[in-house]
Amino acid sequence: MEKEVKNLLLDLSQLISQKSKIWISPYGVERILRAIKTTSDQWMIIRISEEPINVVNKAIEILLERKIVKVKNEKIYFTKKGREILKDINLEKIVKPECRKCEGRGINFKFDSKLYSTFLEIQKKRPKPLKKYDQGNVTPQTTIARVLLAMSHGDIENKEILILGAEDDLLGLALALTKKPKKILVLDIDKRLIDFDNYWAEKLKLNLKAEVFDLRRKLPKDLIGKFDVFFTDPSETVQSIKGFILKGIATLKSPGCVGYFGFTFKDSSLKKWYILQKILNNSKVVITEILREFNFYENWPYLEETKSFKESAAEKLPNKTIWYTSNWYRLVTLPGFKRINIDLLRYKGKKFYNDIENSTS
Repeated sequence: MEKEVKNLLLDLSQLISQKSKIWISPYGVERILRAIKTTSDQWMIIRISEEPINVVNKAIEILLERKIVKVKNEKIYFTKKGREILKDINLEKIVKPECRKCEGRGINFKFDSKLYSTFLEIQKKRPKPLKKYDQGNVTPQTTIARVLLAMSHGDIENKEILILGAEDDLLGLALALTKKPKKILVLDIDKRLIDFDNYWAEKLKLNLKAEVFDLRRKLPKDLIGKFDVFFTDPSETVQSIKGFILKGIATLKSPGCVGYFGFTFKDSSLKKWYILQKILNNSKVVITEILREFNFYENWPYLEETKSFKESAAEKLPNKTIWYTSNWYRLVTLPGFKRINIDLLRYKGKKFYNDIENSTS
């Protein structure tokens, strides 16, 4: 029986890899099966399985063809055949013993109640996410948790901070509300966000300046080596890693400076994680933290237009379900770290932020 189980998982992993064109291991298939046993909600299956969305959707498609699962009332369930297989494999539900109060981050986002309440009110007026920029903002609780995490490391007080894109999260504004950084510069392609930041910076007399900038372009020389800390949350293509993360590293002053960024399992396979790892190693920086599911994303208004929805079996929008999450990296530069600032304008439109593993743009 054990041999049959291994053969089944191997067979499924090979078929899913072939049809999705993204590698998945038998262990990854096992986790998808466990996720389906844990929840019938297709979006939570994606979150819990920790495999790329395209892989999970393709896996469910294959399981439907083999009559291992079924769709009923826009939910995913095991069939009788599926339940028998699950019993043979001896798979249990995935248990997540996390603190509900801090949403599993280990950071109390209400620690500074004045900061939290002020930001909560301001962000209600934020511009809506746009598909053309691959935008999708995190929850306000996530933004404040990012601020407090950085504060706990001493990465905010009297620091010169750069935000590279992703200001749809309003992280630059939230950092400025603490009144602790020496200087904050926000670079983003979306003029609506730049105007929003500058309006509140002037109104509240915050030490923040925001400028429209396309991060496919080389950064101006006067920004290279001038900051203590950078924050970014890029699209997950190799081009975006170079356009956001590597350019962030290029702006850091010296060894010991810090960068923060997000990266998911939803739009990135383990092979892409390996590419990211190699890029960071070659840049001579050390990863001090990867905080699992630190970032919670609100459901963006154009989700119905994305591949993730169009290829879903249940064809049901997640409503208010938080299903898209990402992991939060903290890196520190070492002596001899590399500053890489390259032109990426050859990547037009979607080519910059879209690849075979992306399904949310």
